[in-house]
Amino acid sequence: MFPNEITFLQTLEGMRTEFLNKLFEFVTMFGEETLLIVFVCVIYFVFDKMLARRIFFITAASLGVNGIVKNFAKVPRPFADGTITCVRPDTATGYSFPSGHTQNVATWTSAFAVHLKKWWVTVAAIVLTVAVGFSRMYLGAHYPSDVIVGTVIGVLFAIFGNLAYDKIENKNIIHAAVVIAYAPFIVFFLFSGANELYADFYKLFGMLVGFLFGVMFDDKYVKMTCDGAIWKRLLRVVISVVLVLAVKEGLKLVFDFSNIQLSLIFDGVRYFFVVFTILGFCPWLFKKIKI
Repeated sequence: MFPNEITFLQTLEGMRTEFLNKLFEFVTMFGEETLLIVFVCVIYFVFDKMLARRIFFITAASLGVNGIVKNFAKVPRPFADGTITCVRPDTATGYSFPSGHTQNVATWTSAFAVHLKKWWVTVAAIVLTVAVGFSRMYLGAHYPSDVIVGTVIGVLFAIFGNLAYDKIENKNIIHAAVVIAYAPFIVFFLFSGANELYADFYKLFGMLVGFLFGVMFDDKYVKMTCDGAIWKRLLRVVISVVLVLAVKEGLKLVFDFSNIQLSLIFDGVRYFFVVFTILGFCPWLFKKIKI
């Protein structure tokens, strides 16, 4: 954090209105996990499952680095000491540096832009990333440095993630390598003063493991395609989103632990099932019921 950053955030705080608050609360949702899950479901079941896998994996791998950096840097949120206020603080979980929302949207939009190589996709990626990054500062959730670094990491992951995906034929090698690389941090954080601020990394690791097993399950037992009438493909999206949200919220009620270590572990387990439901269970279900 630089000395003038808090002054900049205080200036933005002074510009707040009810309308702008609602506007930027909406904008910031483009950097949240729920919208990413819905977006992946649409691409996966309607258009191109391989593209959906690519975008989701690159984004998840990027956010793994975000969680590691956050948990080592341990930078408090700008509103932590009461210097400024935060609008919708429930979206500001974990530590502050770098911005997870900004890195999320920077990664998945840039991954699309790099892969599709369309000028309008690139423009959309820039606009969305800038909008989400600004929303995080306006809402009082992040410092400018958080947003800048999150953007840089996200764009770099999009570029090099696409290069790796294009170069390596067996994609599961990349998937497994990232899971193995992040696994030691699961143990390290668990026994190094673990607290609820580490939860995002455990959720993310669970998503990566769920992705790995979901992809392998589909490739071996289902081999889902995006063929069929458009109404069937859209129905798949509706069913998958409903099932995923039911799993996500239902297991949250079941896995309610006061012990922080157990809570972190089962956060990871919960998100494993969330992603496996999308990539493994739903394709199997749709094949069985023929939609």
